[in-house]
Amino acid sequence: MASHYLVVEVISADIPSSSNTSQTNYSVELRFNSQSFSTTIKENVAVWNERFYFDMREQEDPSGDLTLEATVYSINKITYSKSLLGKVLLSDDYFHRHSVNVAAIHHPLKNTNCLNGTVQLKLFLTAAADKILLESEDNNYETEDEGNRLNNMYNFLFKKNPSYDEDDNVDQHGPVVLQPADSVLREINPNFEPGRVVERMQHLFVRVVKARNLPDMDANGSLDPYVEIKFGAYNKGVTRCLKRNKNPEWNETFAFPFQHGKMPSLSVDIVVNDKDLVRDDFVGKLHLDLKDIPKRSLDDVPLEPTWYPLLDQDGTKLAQASLLLAIWIGSQADEAYRHVGLSGYIPKVYENPNLWCLRVTVVDVQGVTVGDDEQEDMAGCNTGTDTGVFCRARLGKQVQRTRALGKQRTTSGSYEWKEDLLFVAAEPFFEDDLELHVIVANPGKDEVVIGQLTVPLSDIVKGGDEHDHFDVMPSKWFDLKNPDKPQFDSSVDDGNDNSSRMRICLKNMLDGRYCIVHDSKGYMDDTRPADRKLWRPPVGRVHLGILRATGLPLRMGKSTVNPYCVAKYGDKWVRTRTILDGPEHVFNEQHTWSVYDIATVLTVGVFDHFPHSRKAHREIGKVQIHLSCLETDRVYAHSYPLIILNRRGFKKAGELQLAVKLSSESFISLLGMYARSTLPKMHYEHPLTVMEEDKFRSEVAEVMALRFSRVEPPLRSEIVAYMCNATRGNNCWSMRKSKLNFFRLMEVASPFVDLFKSVTSWKNPAVALISHVIFVLALCFHKLVLSMVIIYFVLVALWNYRFRPRKPPFFDHTVSLLGSVHPDEIDEEFDSVESSCSVDLDTNHITSAYYHGVGGLYVYF
Repeated sequence: MASHYLVVEVISADIPSSSNTSQTNYSVELRFNSQSFSTTIKENVAVWNERFYFDMREQEDPSGDLTLEATVYSINKITYSKSLLGKVLLSDDYFHRHSVNVAAIHHPLKNTNCLNGTVQLKLFLTAAADKILLESEDNNYETEDEGNRLNNMYNFLFKKNPSYDEDDNVDQHGPVVLQPADSVLREINPNFEPGRVVERMQHLFVRVVKARNLPDMDANGSLDPYVEIKFGAYNKGVTRCLKRNKNPEWNETFAFPFQHGKMPSLSVDIVVNDKDLVRDDFVGKLHLDLKDIPKRSLDDVPLEPTWYPLLDQDGTKLAQASLLLAIWIGSQADEAYRHVGLSGYIPKVYENPNLWCLRVTVVDVQGVTVGDDEQEDMAGCNTGTDTGVFCRARLGKQVQRTRALGKQRTTSGSYEWKEDLLFVAAEPFFEDDLELHVIVANPGKDEVVIGQLTVPLSDIVKGGDEHDHFDVMPSKWFDLKNPDKPQFDSSVDDGNDNSSRMRICLKNMLDGRYCIVHDSKGYMDDTRPADRKLWRPPVGRVHLGILRATGLPLRMGKSTVNPYCVAKYGDKWVRTRTILDGPEHVFNEQHTWSVYDIATVLTVGVFDHFPHSRKAHREIGKVQIHLSCLETDRVYAHSYPLIILNRRGFKKAGELQLAVKLSSESFISLLGMYARSTLPKMHYEHPLTVMEEDKFRSEVAEVMALRFSRVEPPLRSEIVAYMCNATRGNNCWSMRKSKLNFFRLMEVASPFVDLFKSVTSWKNPAVALISHVIFVLALCFHKLVLSMVIIYFVLVALWNYRFRPRKPPFFDHTVSLLGSVHPDEIDEEFDSVESSCSVDLDTNHITSAYYHGVGGLYVYF
């Protein structure tokens, strides 16, 4: 937004009479992006209709949040004092882009003494040239001559504004730039545990079981106890509060991690408090030295809890009051670690549903009779329109339909389609049913269901063997039921039941030979078919260590984030524990998956959790690791930058430290992967179309989100959509992606083009002569051309093997266009499919094109 402005038009303010003071002079102050403006002081009426312009070239807030603050004051002209009536904070979501005719909105005033007070504002963004046109309306632009117009535009566009200082290190009018250092993969050297990919860390475990004989603290003799554990300045644990209980039982376990030699404190304080409305009362405490706490190894049996007498503030023992707890120092491999924390914030493993391809072929329908009016309406209809008889199939939220037939194929009331409908079905199959409806649609009338059918998925034939072909499967007839009283022809007996004699011919099959995935080719995390009988044994295992996250951005209220990570690969998703209000975001968790194909990608995402709120979890960034670029039995420990793209351009949202290790169970099996195809054989014998693959990807994300929502705690739908690249607009075309793909193709083809130019121009005579000799030999020994090409690529691969990268592939700053992205391209990518620009905007752009003319050259945009 180097040359854009935020236009704020202050219309009026509605101040209720009950809140008015003796002073009836009003003014509004605006603050945005380190700039401030004030309206004129109005007497008795809060109406201004004034317009202000905020420059977007000023350095933005480091947190990345731009907020407009509008404050309404009551002014006393005698003493020049002002009283706050209220203010409103508006984020950049309220800024309309390129729309000068946006409607004014009443915003309620907050932190105010006036009840239901509002301020009416109009907010929109405009370019520099459009700002000149808007200023001309306010300053009687028509009275100026042509020379003054051009002089004012030159001073505005090409000279500095004295109201602020521009940063000389930032291109104020150029593209959005991400520095190369922000996208570099940085290698780290953590202290790993032997045989694992997590840091060597110790944990202080405290298991609070129960208390007995606690004293009365309130006047009515009640007690609402809870236990608070403090280990250093930032490690704190609190149990739940039990109402009116002098012998409470919590049975909760807490774990506080710390590295070797870096203990946050030399002691542990355990305090029992009484919960009150105003201030909690102190009941008793324990003070334990860290050197007196026992250390437990994995071979030891669990430590039994011990009764500890409680002490008062002076360290005197309380009468009969004691606390039963167990405290020890262990590691993350301790079985008690699984019971640490709340159920919604501890690590979780989610099983990925096994997805099958449901193929339904609607052959024809017999016994359909429509009325004379409907027959006349459909007589002139063409096949494929929305008017006529069609079949609609539904599986869960997936809905598909056949084309509409405008007339009967035969005199017996038969309609023939022979169309294939594809759905995504998830195991177990007894949860969903396939619903089919035969519908008559006429122009200007509602759709009428004349027949319906429900087929359980458990009754559909499953095909997974190589000899199971869908084309040779026999079709099957099903009776259709009419929800209303059906109309039959004279050849069909009505009967007393409500079921019609209409029949539908279907060919159904659950095909397990396809690999139904949600990722695009090149980023798949699993390539196995759905049928488990076709699975091959794994070729290795991948070990992922999620260490920590650093440099995460703050929220809009400057509060710290509550991050957690989600990793997906193969047949399971994992979620780490949530770090709540911690100064350091240390996860230090290890997860392992079986690898069936190394041409797959491991994805790890970082999200911000909002506890005690239904607000959607915010994505911070994600990392994708290609297993095919990893060496076996080597630990890759790196800090991955989290780079995201928003409306302001590319932005670094912190770093995620990961450790990855690929272990091979059989080196021969690993080499055999290169001799097999990536996808199952069915994808090559009967391939899916591009439209079917795109439709499957979106449907798979919805099915997975539905299944994960049933788990407790559920994995939210926005998390699944972000991890599956199924967010809105992610797969849409954009100018930035088009340029990126074009430059990649040019980079691949440029060496061959340069070689051809060098040979034809004899720029390097030796290379040109060798090329001509090779060409003549290829003509004479054309049968050896293929062998020579293969030998050439093998020799080149062996020669370049020593130059192989030592780091996993990540963002390429040049190829990914991270260094130069124009704001207009980002604006186009984030804009809706239907343009949000108003009709008058085109007129303004054409008008402003006149003022951009220099020496007969006009720039249109």
